[in-house]
Amino acid sequence: MVGLVTTQGDEAMRADVARQTFGVDGTGITIGVLSTSFDLLGTASDDVANGDLPANVNVLAEAPPEFADLFGPATDEGRAMLQLIHDVAPGANLLFHTAVSSEAATSPLEFDRASAQAFADGIRALAAAGANIIVDDIGFASNPFFQDGIVAQAVNEVVAQGVLYFSSAANGFRNSYESAFNPSGVFDSRFGGELHDFDLGLGVDTTQSITLPINAPFGIAFQWDSPFFSLNPNSGGSPNDLDIFLLDSSGNIVASSTESNVGGDPVEFLNFINDGSYGSDQFNLAITLREGAAPSLMKYIDPQTIATIDEYDTASSTVFGHANAAGAFAVGAAAFYETPAFGVDPANLEEFSSVGGTPILFDTNGDRLPCPETRRQPRIVGPDRGNTTFFGRDSSQDADTFPNFGGTSAAAPHIAAVAALILQANPNLNPSEVYSILEQTALDMDDPGTPGFDQGYDFATGYGFVQADRAVELALAQNPCSTSEDALLAGANNGILVGDTTDDPLHNGGSHDQYIYNSLSDGTEAITNFNSADDQSVLTSLFDSLGYSCDDLICDRYLHQVQLGADTQVQIDPSHYGCESFSPVLI
Repeated sequence: MVGLVTTQGDEAMRADVARQTFGVDGTGITIGVLSTSFDLLGTASDDVANGDLPANVNVLAEAPPEFADLFGPATDEGRAMLQLIHDVAPGANLLFHTAVSSEAATSPLEFDRASAQAFADGIRALAAAGANIIVDDIGFASNPFFQDGIVAQAVNEVVAQGVLYFSSAANGFRNSYESAFNPSGVFDSRFGGELHDFDLGLGVDTTQSITLPINAPFGIAFQWDSPFFSLNPNSGGSPNDLDIFLLDSSGNIVASSTESNVGGDPVEFLNFINDGSYGSDQFNLAITLREGAAPSLMKYIDPQTIATIDEYDTASSTVFGHANAAGAFAVGAAAFYETPAFGVDPANLEEFSSVGGTPILFDTNGDRLPCPETRRQPRIVGPDRGNTTFFGRDSSQDADTFPNFGGTSAAAPHIAAVAALILQANPNLNPSEVYSILEQTALDMDDPGTPGFDQGYDFATGYGFVQADRAVELALAQNPCSTSEDALLAGANNGILVGDTTDDPLHNGGSHDQYIYNSLSDGTEAITNFNSADDQSVLTSLFDSLGYSCDDLICDRYLHQVQLGADTQVQIDPSHYGCESFSPVLI
């Protein structure tokens, strides 16, 4: 245990096994965190004294108290992220930079835009300070849906320099509506333009019913397929102007966003709190086209999954902005107690975890792409609801009384910490190689929003649930400087071992395991509990490396089998490459 508490996500990812088996703890790797605040609560010194944080966390920029948190008072969420990282990679160096602007703003959208710039500056500052890995849990409504904004461009910039970048996918589930603007022929002077028809059939319905719980802060970002002037003034910005309105059950306008968009950015941001005075939780949304051509795609996202969309719900993607950048590695969430290490196989996705598939329609200059680019985000799922000393709420799923940190904001730092273990094992890896290792070694999961089990990648769970021990093992196998033996301790879960030129002891568990051989060893590979019905020995990479290109290994005398007691031993025939006898490969 590290400090007073250790996140249960450590065990869920088998990071504890990775540290014990391979002797890694993140030493020599620097991780930077971008979030709201670090120590506005004034209790960070307690974490250091108790061992929940190291004494040398380098805070490059702290949030000012008046702008500590986008959604309320200071919470020091960034410090909670750092606690999780320290639990998994206790040897890593830690940096922090706020992602919140200190500039005064006259509106939520203006503050959002200023914070996006501060966020991009923070990414570059962390990279300049030596971060090998950066992780964030912040999103801004002003970030473009359909174009790489200033934060996404900063992410791609530092990744091109060799920095790994992890981002929380967000907690928007599928709370998104998208459609082409559908002219209704209805004009109402209250809305200043033609209303959108939500009914794509023969009828006309100019409002969409939603449910808003009392006292929950509701905010949606609304955008459409036009370029952002703020990214490139030469693009001309948006050629059209749309507005969004919230109506109570009597049809009265209770909130609206009516920015003048022509020649500017195609974005509106609607904020509202149902304070209970409306006598109902039933409300309606309306969208109008005030000026210009009707967009072929418009979309709103409820990033905090506050509203229930009661009709015309398209259940569309909710990963957007820098989490959807080409260089980013977005992370979804599964509760630690809903993972294989805690008896649930496959892991279950948190119901709020955001879903990918948002298309990129414009390049950074504002020119429309010949074909939309749909990126694979999120890439993986990490654990959430692990313990911290101060952040979150206690869960009934554990026996202690420490608070549990939920959301993709907790999942992302877990993955960043695993990446530190991978980089320590193989410092030669670039970002795309680390990303690939995490993806290859993840345990497949199912998208709960689609029928049947989704084999392989899906836009809800990515490539599946992270497995730290498998990832570190694969990283070591790709390290040309590594001379250590490879050991697979599969436990009860699926395991992969990639063999190199030294002895590879394979200790199989009770599930589906793969033994992948890249090169021929001079020693004997000892396998414990090989189950021919479930387990696979994969020799493709080995024979490719030996130049074999045919398809009958036994007849071509590259393989033979011998009986050794109750076991069958498969052996390589090395006479084709200068040796005199068969070499044992596996039992």
